[in-house]
Amino acid sequence: MPKFKLVFGGIIAYVLLGFYVYCIVYAVLAANCISRGGCQAYSKDLSQDMQNILTVVGGLVSATVVGELALTKPGNAPGARLLSAKGTGKWASVLTIFFMMVWLICGIYSLVVGSLLHPEVVPALTSAGKSWLGLAVAAAYSYLGVSPSP
Repeated sequence: MPKFKLVFGGIIAYVLLGFYVYCIVYAVLAANCISRGGCQAYSKDLSQDMQNILTVVGGLVSATVVGELALTKPGNAPGARLLSAKGTGKWASVLTIFFMMVWLICGIYSLVVGSLLHPEVVPALTSAGKSWLGLAVAAAYSYLGVSPSP
């Protein structure tokens, strides 16, 4: 049963990551097109569904990364603890690291394009980039085991 749970949870996580990546890429293409002027293919206002995916699914994907990094001991590879689970093999660690790398690339991409290069051209992208930055800081704090002093 635990292996099924791991596989099913991984499939759901990757489907959500796929939606998130699609919306980030679409928003970046829109921002680049609109910033050049005369863009007919995109609108600065993404659909409500795309905005929801960028915020809600982006938050879920980020929470998955933050949670995994919080459980990972500093210096260990993310997902390494899954190797001790019977029957998971090395693929679980590789998929975890790949997931985190895609999240990192999408986040940096949305931050650079949405906040630094074309701020407020596509407001949902700007918001996604800023949110990602805050969550990336939380992920780094979780992985490094840093906690605020009282």
